[in-house]
Amino acid sequence: MMMNRNITRFAWCLLAFLLGAMVALGSEPTKREVSRIDFYALTPQTKILLHTETQVIELTITDPQSGRGVIKFCRDGKQFDQSRPVVLLGATKGQQQGALSLVEMGVIRSGLKLELGLSNLQAENRVHTKPLQRIEIATR
Repeated sequence: MMMNRNITRFAWCLLAFLLGAMVALGSEPTKREVSRIDFYALTPQTKILLHTETQVIELTITDPQSGRGVIKFCRDGKQFDQSRPVVLLGATKGQQQGALSLVEMGVIRSGLKLELGLSNLQAENRVHTKPLQRIEIATR
């Protein structure tokens, strides 16, 4: 009789543990690697990880229609710096001959740089990332 009670308790504990694990794992966002993102089509609070050869960039889209978001940089592979507001322009190879820079507006594309404005789109605040080696989008 005592052994049946112990087995029953063990079974209930195991069931509770498995249910808790399923809930915990189900609530964690997963990352899906993509080669191209149209950021105008995203929903607010979408998180994107952009990997270059020297850093990881965490981008949270706050207003997809205007290309606004919040960006954080990680250069040491461990800790992100403080978040900054950003305005996204799109994918680019960067400056070409004659100082011309062609931008695929509204797109983040693997193999290309991302042109963005830190805080606003004034010329002095525009920067290019290094070419993106990998793009991960967080999905629920």
